Amino acid sequence: MSQINNSPIMRTYKHTPRQAVESTVPPDKKLSNTSKVVIGTSAVALAATGIYLVSRGKSQNIDNVFKQLQNSDNFMPILSNTKLKAKEFKNLMFKLTKDETLSEKFINEVISHPEKSKENVRILNKKIGGDKELMDWMLKPNGYQEAYTKYTKKIYNNAKTPDELVQISPNWNIWKMKDKFGPDFVLGELPKDICNGDINKFRNIFNNALLNSHAGYETEGFKFGEYILGGLSGKAVRSFETNGKKYIMKFQPNLGNVDLNDNISMKSDSAFLNSQLDRFLQLNHFEQGAKFKLFDNKTNMALYEMTEGVKPSEEMLSDILKTNESLNGLNSLGVYYNDINTSNFLIDKDNKLSFIDSGEASFIDFFKPGVEAYHFSLPNLNGKSITDTAAAINLSK
Repeated sequence: MSQINNSPIMRTYKHTPRQAVESTVPPDKKLSNTSKVVIGTSAVALAATGIYLVSRGKSQNIDNVFKQLQNSDNFMPILSNTKLKAKEFKNLMFKLTKDETLSEKFINEVISHPEKSKENVRILNKKIGGDKELMDWMLKPNGYQEAYTKYTKKIYNNAKTPDELVQISPNWNIWKMKDKFGPDFVLGELPKDICNGDINKFRNIFNNALLNSHAGYETEGFKFGEYILGGLSGKAVRSFETNGKKYIMKFQPNLGNVDLNDNISMKSDSAFLNSQLDRFLQLNHFEQGAKFKLFDNKTNMALYEMTEGVKPSEEMLSDILKTNESLNGLNSLGVYYNDINTSNFLIDKDNKLSFIDSGEASFIDFFKPGVEAYHFSLPNLNGKSITDTAAAINLSK
């Protein structure tokens, strides 16, 4: 700040809080450009000390913050530092999500960093004025849900593979997948050590294994283990070994009715549901889940590399929250494991805990709400609903 030794000559000022004021300085004592200061405090008090002030510029409003967003590729730093009042901030957020170009950039930013989702929800919740106001922005016209729906349709239309969709979220409905990629679509890829990667040849071997369900059945270099039927969706499990490697198959037995198979695929704990969630985690670099390889919709079968290890003790899994915390990074991806029992976990040679079946996990991410006709809503996966939005907000606190 610049100090004038002689008594200052000041005009009469009408001062309002946080308003900077421009002083009048004697001609022989004018401040240089480098001497100007901007302070949002009382000009009268500072005048008594000989300190002179210049205008600090316009106060922040919706329009100039919106212009900042238009000229930036990183929205959250701008939004987190804005000084707008809650009502103004809420209007800004509706203006943002109403603009299709800006909303797409914003959605890309927040969903590309799922590990920051909770922090970003907390920031927006505080800025917008609390849970109700945040839910309003999510669910009302021109809000986030509407913008995310447009975004989802565009991503779906442009996708070349199912993996592109599943990397974003693990709750696409079976009919949308079939409409986009055909009834014989696959997630992942068949390992080269299985039929040299020939999916049609493996389908024939799989179908033969269904007809020969006894343990020890062998064909074309494949040796199959016990056939186990169970699960909430009637999912069956069977192991096999080929070329010195062990695998697990999870599948819905082929009932010969395509519509029935599709409905079963949408049931909790189905092979399709498991595959989407496991592939989602894999594509987002989570390493403590099942070793997913392939989901083949034609046979309604999911393929996994067998995980080796020992079962944990019941005491080790006695606290569901601590178990989730030990699965490093799981919750930050919006996934919460619910079916805590020793049959679903193994401890590997590095003493790392992993789950081998994701059947009853939840997926809840505020920035990835379900879209009607594209995603499904089940007790253990999120969809378009008030309860899921409320859960996402509360889980971020």
